[in-house]
Amino acid sequence: MFLNKKRGRGMNNKLLAAQLVSEAELNGFIEKDCKLLSSKDLAKVLNVSEAALRKQRSTNRSLFPYSRIGRRIFYISDLIVKTLHDNIHEAQLR
Repeated sequence: MFLNKKRGRGMNNKLLAAQLVSEAELNGFIEKDCKLLSSKDLAKVLNVSEAALRKQRSTNRSLFPYSRIGRRIFYISDLIVKTLHDNIHEAQLR
């Protein structure tokens, strides 16, 4: 049942009555039980901007596998570590 038909900027959830879990429960699950990083968190870890990650995703050049759920982007921390280890290059002296 649609409770709110507001569109555009400041849009609210439409299916408040039919949500399986609350947003607080979802955020708690993501922080405690899953090893997921948001785009913002990964940008902080890698010391790059969120825009750089967004551009890599839009041009299909992202090194890190990600999942999109609705409009949210999640990176799996175990796969990030594996990708970094797979792409280590030995330094060579000239």
